Amino acid sequence: MSNGRRSKGEGLGPSNAAAAPRGVLLIVVAVALGVLLLWKGLGASEFAMTPAAEETVTTTTADVTTDTGVDGEPTTVTGIDGEPIETTTTTLFPTVTALPPNEVTVLVANGSGIGGAAGTITDLLKPEGYVTLAPANAEPTGVSGIYYRTGKADEAREVMEVLAPGDPMLIKILPEGGLAVPDGTQERVVEADIVVILGSDGLIISE
Repeated sequence: MSNGRRSKGEGLGPSNAAAAPRGVLLIVVAVALGVLLLWKGLGASEFAMTPAAEETVTTTTADVTTDTGVDGEPTTVTGIDGEPIETTTTTLFPTVTALPPNEVTVLVANGSGIGGAAGTITDLLKPEGYVTLAPANAEPTGVSGIYYRTGKADEAREVMEVLAPGDPMLIKILPEGGLAVPDGTQERVVEADIVVILGSDGLIISE
């Protein structure tokens, strides 16, 4: 007869058998979760963008001290290290000053056909301080001109401003073959720095 009691250890077998698979399943799930978390962590680290290093640019400004010089003369420049640097100032278009009228000899020769024209023009130059030669004759011509020797272009321009202001086409260099003047005038042409030829075009004198 059964007394209604289970013998020691009865019923434990099936319970233990069911618990074992559950434990294994939990372990597998835990391992899977760990692997998943580990993979995510590695992936994030592997593909994370690393910001580029910022470039640092250092600009050094030199304190430069310049002493004002004159054209063509050395100018002292102090560099960042305090050592003087020698430079030269050059003017691209230097100012040229014409000689004063009392150092310029002018001859007026008349080829205009107007009587006494050379004397009239000579009288205009005298008050300006020019050294004037005796008025002379030129061969008859229809072209007026203010002729200058080499190096006297600025002086010729000053004469032009007295006789025919604003007409630079009158200014010409003395031709190598000389001017068309009578023999008696040649000597005075040689003495002159500027020779004014009066033509019938009326650019300098007219009736």
